[in-house]
Amino acid sequence: MFSWLEGLVSSIASSIGGVFEGIGDTIVNAIWDNLVKWLFNAFYDSIADVFSQMGDMGAEIFDLSWIESAVHLFFLFGWVLFGVGVIVAAFDLAQIFALCLTAFLQTALLFLGLLTFQDNLLLGLGIMLAAGEVPRIAQQFGLDSSVKVNMMSVVHATSTAVNMTKNIAKSL
Repeated sequence: MFSWLEGLVSSIASSIGGVFEGIGDTIVNAIWDNLVKWLFNAFYDSIADVFSQMGDMGAEIFDLSWIESAVHLFFLFGWVLFGVGVIVAAFDLAQIFALCLTAFLQTALLFLGLLTFQDNLLLGLGIMLAAGEVPRIAQQFGLDSSVKVNMMSVVHATSTAVNMTKNIAKSL
């Protein structure tokens, strides 16, 4: 019986709500914008105060005895780190020397093996096989060439060389 009254009240409420909804968004946005500006200004002013106070301190902070002690401690710590670095570099240079020496000797033996291969097949193959053993020999004399002994690779290289020699001998 009063359904028409309920419809009238709901339509008036929705129209009033629509008006206030736009106003509410505007009010909330204005409040939020002002709050963000206030937070930004407060943060900026705080940081500016800290840096201006730091600028006022100047170099007289280094006249304090505990600051001088801390600076001297880090000075000594830096020299200790430098000394340790030089010692470590000396040991690493030994390994670099070992790697360069083994690479040079391997290349030289391979080149000599190829030169010898033209005149004497077996001797040339032997020299080339010896090039593969240079890192292991250097390791026996204390030079760290970071090569692990792998007997399977030695057996494989030897059998390949023998088979290649047989094939070349058959073709000649």
